[in-house]
Amino acid sequence: MGEPLEVQRLLRPKRFAEVSASEDNFKSFKTTFKRKETSRIMGCSFCPVAPHKLALVSGTKVGLWQPAALKETSLEEGRSMTKFKDVTQCASWRSDGKLLLVGEAGGSCAVIEVEKNTVLRRLRGHGDAVTCAAFAETDKGRCASGCKDGKLRLWDVATSELVQTIDAHSDCLKCLSAGSTGADSWITAGYDNCVKLWDARSPQKPALSVDHGAPVETFVAFPSAALVASGGGTALKLWDLVMGRSLAEADAHSKVVMGLALDPKASTLLTASFDSYVKAFRAADLSQLYSFKHAMPCTSVAWRPQRSTSTAGADGFVVGMDDGSWLFRSQESKKRKGPEGQAPAAEGGRVLRRGKKDGPLVEKEEESESEVERQKSKKWKREEGFLRGEKHLPQPGDQVVEQPTWQPTRTLHPKKKEWKVNYFFRKFEYKKIGECLFEPTMDLRMGLGIVEALLEQGALVTALHERDEEFCLMGLKWLCKGFASGDTVQQLLLSEVLLTLLDQNSCLCPPKSQVLVNALKRIESNVYREILIQETLFETSSAVESIFL
Repeated sequence: MGEPLEVQRLLRPKRFAEVSASEDNFKSFKTTFKRKETSRIMGCSFCPVAPHKLALVSGTKVGLWQPAALKETSLEEGRSMTKFKDVTQCASWRSDGKLLLVGEAGGSCAVIEVEKNTVLRRLRGHGDAVTCAAFAETDKGRCASGCKDGKLRLWDVATSELVQTIDAHSDCLKCLSAGSTGADSWITAGYDNCVKLWDARSPQKPALSVDHGAPVETFVAFPSAALVASGGGTALKLWDLVMGRSLAEADAHSKVVMGLALDPKASTLLTASFDSYVKAFRAADLSQLYSFKHAMPCTSVAWRPQRSTSTAGADGFVVGMDDGSWLFRSQESKKRKGPEGQAPAAEGGRVLRRGKKDGPLVEKEEESESEVERQKSKKWKREEGFLRGEKHLPQPGDQVVEQPTWQPTRTLHPKKKEWKVNYFFRKFEYKKIGECLFEPTMDLRMGLGIVEALLEQGALVTALHERDEEFCLMGLKWLCKGFASGDTVQQLLLSEVLLTLLDQNSCLCPPKSQVLVNALKRIESNVYREILIQETLFETSSAVESIFL
């Protein structure tokens, strides 16, 4: 029998979409523009239509900013709207970008024609300050406003007529958005901890109500309006408005979450908080991707809509702060000649590492003398490679296996200058390998690599056969770390170790001590928890499929 290969950590293949460098992507967002207003930034909102003007709410005005003509990563000030008698609270664009709703602390809501910078209508009759407003998605002549008195008011924009009043919340109504079923559907949230879905045709009670657990300061609806992310207190939660339950939640900040924004691809959520941090979360599971530290408490955040190739302006987002300062973070646009993520197509050709590409390979008899000399030169060897080299771009759906950048601490053999596991494999001392496998300091991935090597040599039974209770207890504790927390390959390997340990040790059939019983119960609880998670995922996937079918 030949000598075994060196044992390495078990590699996990990931799909190309999973190994995208999200952290490096957020590191490329730099502060490219910064200004300071005279008072606190109450809100910011980008126009959904190019050139995606920015409406900045501060003091008694709403400033309009647009992409700079000479530098796409900067902004330049346009005409500000100052025709307000009280402090402005919010600003919301219509889907065509022609009208803007601005709520005031005095109890009125102004309808502004952006192109002419004039107030077309003033919606009066609120009981208190207007804290939020929004246009209907389908009917451009309808809008809604939310008030500090907790009431939702529906308006006819053309006549300034109050169409309907709904007692939406028992405390301040803080944010609202149009729903998914036309002009009669609205989503609201307020300081009574609730996020509610309303159908104006039956205003007596909400169609759906969920409890956030803290006063809701902000929320954002996904494009289909079937999912909503809410922020309030220190928590960020994701809600399914069809099933009426929470899909994910995260303790996002150490202080109150004040602002929330969804990126143009609806894949990343940005949160702004009074702890001076803006954080990026993956929208699917609310796992944190990156965080930006600022000098002052953050009050609002807005992500710039997806721009076309013919539109000026860089991708980025705006952060407003409590002292009136605000900034624009952006990244330089990258010009691509082909579809994003598509690898250069060349059969037998060569790809330059600097992004250049020469023609297809020719036969040796057709190569010119200069071509032969160029290939023999050190420059060619340094700058060129074949298509499936280290610079090859994986296609969507490809599986990429990467070498781990972190290596666990390995205990060397006292007499040999090598890792003791490799030494025991060379000497076929499988009993000692089993003891190394269940050491408390053994990394899970490295341990799975040892298990895989033992299975390949048919020695797993030998390594775990008829061991004492102390050894079995160490084994059960090590297995408990990995059960229900990995991929399919990991679970299969751990299951094989558990079954072998139970079959080959009389002290476990049945367990001889209460300590062993407790260890087995912990593994059992982990397995049951994983089964419940899988059942929940099946229900969620069925609900999502019913939405998009």
